[in-house]
Amino acid sequence: MARRPFVGHATFYPALCQAGRASRSLVRQGGLPFAQHLPERVIREAVHEADATFCERIYAPAVTLWTFLSQTFDADHSCAQAVARLNAFRTSKGLPPCSSDTGAYCKARKRLPEQAMHSLVRKTGRELMNNGSRRWLWHGRQVKVVDGSSASMPDTEANQAEYPKPEHLPEGVGFPLMRLLVIFTLSVGTVLDAAMGRFHGKRSGELSLFRTLDDALEPGDVVLGDRIFSNFWDVARLKARGIDIVMRMHAGRTPVYFRGRGHSKGNRRICWGKKKRPEWMTEELYNTLPEWLYLRALRVDVRQRGFRTKQLVLVTTLTDAEVYPAADIAELYRRRWQVELNLRSLKTILQMDILRGKSPDIVRKEV
Repeated sequence: MARRPFVGHATFYPALCQAGRASRSLVRQGGLPFAQHLPERVIREAVHEADATFCERIYAPAVTLWTFLSQTFDADHSCAQAVARLNAFRTSKGLPPCSSDTGAYCKARKRLPEQAMHSLVRKTGRELMNNGSRRWLWHGRQVKVVDGSSASMPDTEANQAEYPKPEHLPEGVGFPLMRLLVIFTLSVGTVLDAAMGRFHGKRSGELSLFRTLDDALEPGDVVLGDRIFSNFWDVARLKARGIDIVMRMHAGRTPVYFRGRGHSKGNRRICWGKKKRPEWMTEELYNTLPEWLYLRALRVDVRQRGFRTKQLVLVTTLTDAEVYPAADIAELYRRRWQVELNLRSLKTILQMDILRGKSPDIVRKEV
C-alpha cells in the first residue's frame, strides 16, 4: 500500500472573513446590537440558575450584558462609550436616556455572575452545533477540537496576584498572563466550553485545564488535538467513555517504524502500556483504565510549500482502516492546523490579544 500524501491546500479564509464582516457590522450598528441575537429570556434563565439577584432598574442583567458585549467589540473600549451606546438604544425604544455617569454601569457589570456567563457560552455553542446540518459531520460524527492559547491583561496588583507573569522576567517587566483552553466543534466552529488558569505553575498546563472540561465531550465524539494531548492517560480516559481521538504522536514516545509483516506502509498497529499512577489521578480512576491501549499509527506526507515539517505521524483510536481510510484521517488533521490559525486570527478580530479588565473577575467575564 503506497504512502498516502497529506494533500496541501491554500489557507482557507472564508470563515474568518465572515467573522470579520459580522464583527464590523455589529460595531457599525448603533445602540446595543446584541439585543437582537441574545434574547433576554435566555440571559434571565442563566442568571436564575446562578442564584444571582438583580434590581429591575436600568441595568437589568440583559441590558448590562448587551452593553458589555458591545463594549468589547467597539473600537472605543471605554465605559463612557458603552453608556452612550445604551442611551442610543433607550432612545430608539422611546425610553428616556439614563445618566452618562459610568459608575452604575461598572457596578452592574461587576454584579454579572461569572457562572451565568460561562453557562451562556456553553448553551449558545451547543445549540448552534445541534442545529447544524448533518452533512457537516465527519463520517456522521461530531469532531471537537481542543486547542490552547494565552492572553495578557493590564498590570494591576489584583491581576498579578491571580495571573502572575512568567517567573523568568525581571521585576517591572511583562504583564499578567492567562492560559486559555478551548473546546469547539469543527462542524460550525462554536465554542462548547473553555477553561482559564495561570500561565505557569503546578497544574496550570493545557492538560490540567483539559481534564476540567469533560462535560463538553460526549460518547461518539472524535477529539482532534495536538501532540501534547496524545498521552496514555487522557486517551484511555476518552476511550473508556466511547470517545475516539485523532492526534499527532507525542515527540517523547518511541518512534514508530512502518515496516514489518502484517503492516501496510504508512499504517501500523501499535500499543501503549499502562505505567505508574500519576499524582493527579485518583486510585479509583487508575484501576478502571486498561493495562494496554491498542491504537493505530499513520505516517502522512506534507506536500505543501512553506511547511517546515515534511512528514507527520498521527495516532488514533479509529483502528478500522476500511471505515476510516488513512487519507480521511490525514485530511481531518490538516483541518486541525487550519483551526489553530483561525483561532489566532479570531483573537485579533475579537480584540482579545490584550484584555482590558483591571480585576480578575472582569477579565474572565470579558473572555
